Amino acid sequence: MKNNDLKTKKKFKFKIPTSFTILFAVLVLIMIASWIMHYAGVTFIPEHSKENPEQDAQRVKAIGIVYLFVSIFKGFENKVEIIVFVLSIGAFIYIVMKSKSLDALTQKIAWKFKDKTIWAIPIVVIFLSFCGSAYGMAEEALGFHMIIIPLMLVAGFDVFTALITVLLGGGIGPMLATFDPFLIFTAAASAGSEPMDGLVFRLIAWVLVTGFTSGWVMFYARGVKRNPQLSYTFSTVEEDKRFFLKEQVNEVPLTKKRISISVIFLFMFLIMITYLFPWDELLGTTAMNDFAIWMEKYLPFLSGMVDPIGNGDMFVVAGLFLIGSLVVTILNWENEESFIEDLMTGAKDMIGVAFIISIAGAITFLLEEAGIKSLMIGGIENSNIGNMNPFLFIVMTFLLFIPMSFAIPSTSGFSSAIFPVWGELSKQITIGSTGINMVSGSITAFAYANGMANMVSPASGIVVGAAQIGRTSYGTIMKGTWKFHVSLLAINISLLLIGTGLNYTGAHIF
Repeated sequence: MKNNDLKTKKKFKFKIPTSFTILFAVLVLIMIASWIMHYAGVTFIPEHSKENPEQDAQRVKAIGIVYLFVSIFKGFENKVEIIVFVLSIGAFIYIVMKSKSLDALTQKIAWKFKDKTIWAIPIVVIFLSFCGSAYGMAEEALGFHMIIIPLMLVAGFDVFTALITVLLGGGIGPMLATFDPFLIFTAAASAGSEPMDGLVFRLIAWVLVTGFTSGWVMFYARGVKRNPQLSYTFSTVEEDKRFFLKEQVNEVPLTKKRISISVIFLFMFLIMITYLFPWDELLGTTAMNDFAIWMEKYLPFLSGMVDPIGNGDMFVVAGLFLIGSLVVTILNWENEESFIEDLMTGAKDMIGVAFIISIAGAITFLLEEAGIKSLMIGGIENSNIGNMNPFLFIVMTFLLFIPMSFAIPSTSGFSSAIFPVWGELSKQITIGSTGINMVSGSITAFAYANGMANMVSPASGIVVGAAQIGRTSYGTIMKGTWKFHVSLLAINISLLLIGTGLNYTGAHIF
């Protein structure tokens, strides 16, 4: 028998490239495009000198291969503020998760409703949705499956009820981003807008869609409880009970210390929201600025040299989360070495995100350096895009960003790569005579598009992870949730149209 006959032929299987590969491929395409335009004699008008177009016109610069790699670190330099914040919040979240405080809190709430388990569904959905909306928690929600699955089976529901409680609750959170630094702040910084623009609308949308999701899951759960044959996992229900109830996770006690840490966890995000929200601008006062002056005068040892509430930057917020990490560590003290190790481990978990932001920042940097961005912006300014109907524009943006989110699933990567150009485009679209542009509306549309893509993508960690943990398939999950996603598509488009309409009132709501 020949050795070749013993070899198993491997079938080619397409695998979606990582965000790193996709973004680096974009860098290469920009480099090649710069060569073509340079040798074709394409010229652009620098943004800072458009008074004498003919005299100021420059030839598009060719990007060198060496400079392509240098640009990644230039991107890091330009995005250092958001990167520092990402590393700081990564360390904070790791230290909190290590204490198992959130596990204990969620588990306690869920088991407390054991006799009325169906009411645990909205609690879990709201909690996961809040975490996803506040700081982009998505894959981290996978650990909750092993808490919720045994609870649902004991109460007479099925595995699928548990899976969609966590999957949809954790999925809509990032989609309904309110303060998510990896999406809202990165996109706003890239587009040259304020991250708090449109906050009121995003908060209202979070309440509405989270309520809809809770109701949808509860409707399915109630139907399965009455008629088990309606379950999408009915064929494996007995096997599921034997496996999951046997492997049921141990109870994590909710001690006073863990309660304190959970409170600190929520309090830190409240501080972030309070600090970054432009209170003086919104309320038309100088109260926060006056308060900062008072603090500087009488309590300089506490917050001296820190910008007033509503006027700070991400460096200050990063420092606040570092303080939060220290407080949580003191409550859960092991030793000094452990604290430093936890800080490094948490920050290390965010290195991938930081590197993606750097590469995405490199895209913006190269577009600017070569003159391609000025060329693109000039084309936008000379087009009739400013006359496009805002309602048509926002729907077009949303539908366009859905397939683009499949290609670049990273919110921070997408934001940094796309919004430097899309932000300029959105500024051309204004609401009637109000002068309000569609930048923040476009960011909201991106959040909706990216969130929906991640909830259905076969390459999404939250979907594939749920299928693996629940011992079911991707196809089963899609079969059981497609009506939800179709409904969500209609809801999102309706919300975007309503938000655009509200801006016609003259208030920058959307």
